[in-house]
Amino acid sequence: MPPPLHAALWIGRFQLQAVLRAHAAIARGTAIGLLDAAPAENARGAKVRLLHVNDAARRHGVHEGLTASQAQARSARILFLHRDLNEENRAQQDLLDCAALWTPDCEATAPGLCVLDLSRVHDIAGRREHCGRQMHEHLAQRRLHARVGFAGNADLAVLAAHAADPVLVLREHTDDTDRLLARLPVGALRPSPEVAETLRLWGIRTLGQFSQLPRQGLATRLGAEGLLLHDLARGGRDRILRLVRPSARHLEEIELEHEIETLEPLLFLLRRALDRLCGQLAGAWLVAAGMRLTLRFTDQTEHRRELGVAEPTRDTDLLLRILHPHLDSLTAPAPVIALTLQLLPARPAALQEQLFERGLRDPKRFAETLAQLEALLGPGRAGRARLLPSRKPESFVVGNFLDPASRNLLLHTQDHLPLRLLRPAPAAGVFFSGGKPAAVQSGGAVIQVTDADGPWLLSGDWWDTDAWKREVWEVIGAEGAHRLVRHDNAWHLDAVIG
Repeated sequence: MPPPLHAALWIGRFQLQAVLRAHAAIARGTAIGLLDAAPAENARGAKVRLLHVNDAARRHGVHEGLTASQAQARSARILFLHRDLNEENRAQQDLLDCAALWTPDCEATAPGLCVLDLSRVHDIAGRREHCGRQMHEHLAQRRLHARVGFAGNADLAVLAAHAADPVLVLREHTDDTDRLLARLPVGALRPSPEVAETLRLWGIRTLGQFSQLPRQGLATRLGAEGLLLHDLARGGRDRILRLVRPSARHLEEIELEHEIETLEPLLFLLRRALDRLCGQLAGAWLVAAGMRLTLRFTDQTEHRRELGVAEPTRDTDLLLRILHPHLDSLTAPAPVIALTLQLLPARPAALQEQLFERGLRDPKRFAETLAQLEALLGPGRAGRARLLPSRKPESFVVGNFLDPASRNLLLHTQDHLPLRLLRPAPAAGVFFSGGKPAAVQSGGAVIQVTDADGPWLLSGDWWDTDAWKREVWEVIGAEGAHRLVRHDNAWHLDAVIG
């Protein structure tokens, strides 16, 4: 079993960074203060205080906790912004999306803070620094400055993120780690406002100072929160992450910077998308029962296709092998500029298999074979017939073979003979005697009728231009039983019975 490994993504001054993404026109160097209230509350005259300030405001002596009037007294040109919950939600989602690129096992610890459990990620221990920089760059492209910390437990990883610039890998119980943590501000522990004010009055500014306080005295004066903060200051403790549940849509949307004209790069992107989506399904104990693929081309046309899976799975290789033949047979009108892949989730079936048999000998290979047949014959030409609600003969459509709704077609019963349709149905000449067919001529052969049953007069859709009428007879001769049909005043040898 691999050793535990956690990473923390921390966005400092999170609420301020979220709002600044929507105010890109603000000149660099402007002193900015973020008010911890909506504009309506500020208009009512309440003493709204600053939640965050940027470095330019701090150089003018403005700091968090001041009121707007106090901040203006120190910097007349300070620009006040208000919290925007919508922007904060979007920034938090960007943070979680970045974490999901690496593992589905992540925790939304706090606004602007996310912890990842990387213990199950293959071969990441030797490239933590490189992966951390990739995470930092991914968020930087979304105008979020993040710090990344790696450690053996979640709490220590959070402290590492506060000390990172922009990436820091910590190892537990080393002198360098202890000295580094000792210099961190006590705010890195995220104490409650009441405890934070108490520590300020005590003159406690750093984790080193806090960790020197007697544990028993903290329990007496600060209660359970004091003991928890004391453990965090000494390197944290093992705990179980409160994992974020994956999106119910299980959807990957990829906008391409460069057009794709060949199959190989498209399959590469689909494999990466399948890896992430299957990881989400694994985190929710689900499997994929189908896939929806959408390709958008440079001429703004789209190709949409839904593909079934014979036996629901989250095997990336199998799902890619189902997509491959479909894409291989696709003739694109223009290069691909965007793609969307969605997995249709289902609960894994817990069935007792028979001792010597199962429903499908190889369900995975069956799904691949269906995909290859459809790629060869064309969309909608390989599947299972599904009857339409009509009495018109041969009123059916070809549906997905894996669709449960199309599995009700074996309507023949044991007291009926099988019917083999002749397509195209050969023309026939019918000779009557006593109101019944006496002989049938078709293709140069003459069938002498010994018995005839009928007629059955069928009609339908009389209200439409596609109205139809049919006269049906079943005749028996030396060559066997046949079905005769008259349609549009012409006779045809429609089928062989038995």
